[in-house]
Amino acid sequence: MSKLTNWQKIKQALKPYASWKMIVSLIIAWALFAGWAVAFVVVGVMGDNGWFYGIGTAFLAWVLFPNGTFLIPFAIAPFIHKLLFVKKTNKGETSENSKRG
Repeated sequence: MSKLTNWQKIKQALKPYASWKMIVSLIIAWALFAGWAVAFVVVGVMGDNGWFYGIGTAFLAWVLFPNGTFLIPFAIAPFIHKLLFVKKTNKGETSENSKRG
């Protein structure tokens, strides 16, 4: 039995998530979670609309407040990754790199 250091355990646990597909999933998750607030801020600034600016800024401040809400897209991203990139094989098993033929 090999002893792994904490950093090696963390690296081993995060290795499946270190791919361009997971980064795309994370961007989509962030856009769904907080992208609308950024759009509200942009529309509020460009259109001189205080209501849009205030709502967007308030939500972004809540997300960036150190209470852990900024981690929600990290929790949503694996589900988006599974929906978009994991294919079902003929036997019902899931495989990210399934090749047919």
